[in-house]
Amino acid sequence: MKAVYGGITFAEGYKKSFADFKTEFASTHVFRNIPEHEREAELEKAYDIATDGGKNLSPKSKAIDTEKK
Repeated sequence: MKAVYGGITFAEGYKKSFADFKTEFASTHVFRNIPEHEREAELEKAYDIATDGGKNLSPKSKAIDTEKK
């Protein structure tokens, strides 16, 4: 099944960190149109979709992402 959020289709097996994901996607029209106070939560939802709920990440990547939140 394709990982899709708001018209963005993510590559299968997406494995980047949340920080990289945010840099890559936060400036797209999908997220720019979300009110600023809701944007971070929506980025996190989209990240979970892109990474299949974190299943695509290595344990090291998960630890780094958890520390940053």
